Amino acid sequence: PKNVRSGFKWGCAVGVVASAVPNGFFAGGGKELKAAVADSAVGGLVTAAKANFPAATGFCNVVNLIYAVVNPFAWSLIPATLFLLSTVFVMKAGKFMPSFLPPGTEVIICCAVATLYSMKTDYPGGVVGEIPSLDADAGFDIFGIIKVPVEVLDYKYLMDAPIVEQFGSMAALMLSASLFAAVNFLSIMGIASGFEAENGIAWSAPRELIAQGIACIAAAFTGSAPVSGSMSRSLVSRMVGTTSQLSCLVTALMWIYLLPYMSIMTPTPKACLSAIILSAVIKSVVYPKDLINAKGADFIISWGTGIATALTSPTLGFGMGIILAVVIGTIAGSGKGDKKKTA
Repeated sequence: PKNVRSGFKWGCAVGVVASAVPNGFFAGGGKELKAAVADSAVGGLVTAAKANFPAATGFCNVVNLIYAVVNPFAWSLIPATLFLLSTVFVMKAGKFMPSFLPPGTEVIICCAVATLYSMKTDYPGGVVGEIPSLDADAGFDIFGIIKVPVEVLDYKYLMDAPIVEQFGSMAALMLSASLFAAVNFLSIMGIASGFEAENGIAWSAPRELIAQGIACIAAAFTGSAPVSGSMSRSLVSRMVGTTSQLSCLVTALMWIYLLPYMSIMTPTPKACLSAIILSAVIKSVVYPKDLINAKGADFIISWGTGIATALTSPTLGFGMGIILAVVIGTIAGSGKGDKKKTA
């Protein structure tokens, strides 16, 4: 249902903001923020939530977010200043850029300036850090022309995965993987439906499932982590002007072939990267048009789904939204039936 999708998207966006803020306002990132919250008046509330409602991981993140926003005197001066300036620059600079520059130029400029600042000064905040080097001889050739630095694993190695022992059995691993696939699809659905509503970009559930499935199979044979959807990455991509699936191919190739040169990003401040993510989602969090314009049952369902998603997790939030939609829809349906009988 549209009302569930709208609420789900907003709840996920709140989670994105909550993950971006720690590295923006605090030199020590999430660890420093969590320590500050633990020593504050709401520390006991967070501890109780973790003990009694372990599934409500979003609640702790939202509390951390609120604490960070309302306690500016706890911010680390230089990272917070860089974070705020970068956010404003990325959100506003595009309007003043020369027309011949492509969309997203402001993002590149922001990263470049922040990286140079970090290199030339004793920057106190978190940085990207050392990026693993790539074996020049690794990978395989395509038609003897293009070398892909990816190693394909042997099938027998995949079936002898040590991770099975961590889950206790292959059945437990399959169950966990199935739950991950469900959560991943929920994330993709929230992203795609949002783009459909806001930009008129149609999407297909079967197509997305097939694409994610093939991508995860390829990931298994190359030793990669499972492929998933990301609201923050998708929103940043839209912000910088991507208009087709070609952007995915270009991004993938850039990741592969520029990896030997990515050490240039080692001193890049995390505050700058967090600012780029924040600038892509903050408007939809502060002013969620679909939720604000919702009326009656849609208002209850959309806001209920959004709050549940933000305070628990995408899986639980979506499930609660579906239950809420079914219950309210049933009540509304029975009410209409009673009115007809009375008439």
